[in-house]
Amino acid sequence: MLDNLTFSQRRVHTVGVGVLLSAVMLWATPVFAQELRHVAEVLKRTSGGTITFGPVSVSPLCIAATGGPGCKFVTETGITGTGKIVEGGDDTGRRFTWTEEKTLLLAGVVTPSGAHDASGAPTGFCAPSFSGEHWVFEDGSTIDLNGQGSQCCAASSCSGGFRAAFPLSVTHVSTIITGGTGSFVGLKGGGERAASNPGGRIVEEQVWELPQVPEN
Repeated sequence: MLDNLTFSQRRVHTVGVGVLLSAVMLWATPVFAQELRHVAEVLKRTSGGTITFGPVSVSPLCIAATGGPGCKFVTETGITGTGKIVEGGDDTGRRFTWTEEKTLLLAGVVTPSGAHDASGAPTGFCAPSFSGEHWVFEDGSTIDLNGQGSQCCAASSCSGGFRAAFPLSVTHVSTIITGGTGSFVGLKGGGERAASNPGGRIVEEQVWELPQVPEN
C-alpha cells in the first residue's frame, strides 16, 4: 500500500515538473513580429542601354541592330538610373543607383493600346515586358527585383508596332523583390510601378515584408 502511494506521489511530482518546464520554455521562447511597411520610391533613368532584336533571321527578316518583321523580342541591357525612397519610415530619404535589363515580346503578342485613327484602325500598341533590376544604396546595401508588365507606344502613330525604337511610351509594371544584402537581408515584398518615356519619372509603391524580429 505504501509502495503504491509512493509511486503515485512520484508520478504527480514528475508530471508537475514537466508542466512547469513547459511553461518556462514557452515563456522564454521569443515571439516574432512581422512588420509590413508601405514604401514609395521615385526613380529616374539616366542612360539607355544596348538594344538587340532577335532571333536574327533572313526570312522573315530580323536584324539584331534594327529589328524587322521577323523579330520576336527586343532586349535592352545596361540601363542605368538613380532613385530615392520618398516614403518608408526609417528608410525615407535613402538614395540608390540602379541597373536594369528589360525584354519586350513582339511577334504574336503585341496588342492594341486603344489609340486609333479616324477610321478606327489601331495606331498604338502594347507589348509584354519582363525585367530584372539591381539597386545599390550609398552604404553598399542592395535590393534585387524582377518586373513583369506592359509597355505601350504613346505616339500618335506606331507604324510597325515595336519593330524599332519608339520615342514615346507608357509603362505599367508589377515588381517582386527577389533578394537583398546589408540592411535589406531577408527583405520580401513587391509593388506597382508607372512610368513614361522620355524624361518621365518612374513612380513605384511597394509593400515591404521586413525580416522577423523578437518582440520585447
